[in-house]
Amino acid sequence: PCDDIINTAVAALSSGAVLAIRGLGGFHLCVDACSKSAVETLRKRKSRPAKALAIMVTDLNPARSLCSLSSAEEKLLLSPAHPIILLEAKEDAPLAPNLAPGISDIGVMLPYTPLHHLLFRNPACPAALVMTSGNSSGEPICTGNDDALCKLSNIADYFLLHNREIVTRVD
Repeated sequence: PCDDIINTAVAALSSGAVLAIRGLGGFHLCVDACSKSAVETLRKRKSRPAKALAIMVTDLNPARSLCSLSSAEEKLLLSPAHPIILLEAKEDAPLAPNLAPGISDIGVMLPYTPLHHLLFRNPACPAALVMTSGNSSGEPICTGNDDALCKLSNIADYFLLHNREIVTRVD
């Protein structure tokens, strides 16, 4: 518990911590996508040594600065479906090199909940955040607060929770 949830969450992310965020379809595990050590911590704790990790950025501007982006891809990112789009990362992008080892493409998504927008609105929020499924390898994504606190406590340093019911589990 804390007095300022968003500032505490952003401070945790900025310090390299792993944050579990309850979303619309379950939990995401989140770290600063430009921090090699934060990504490595997440990989070790989740036992996911090499599989590519997707990122979330606030809007098209950081997406354009980090990746090559066509007008068709821009339209897809802005569409109501809010898909994850595979984009070619720019060579000079400050993304952690261990996001997608041996792969030039990176999964990119835009915020799709008010909570995501509140995090990115904070000026101290990292420009790009890893968003990966909130589960241990081989387990279904966590949907309930108690379930996440139990099953993700060995992965996440902090939890950003709410009490809205998750009706459909979506990874």
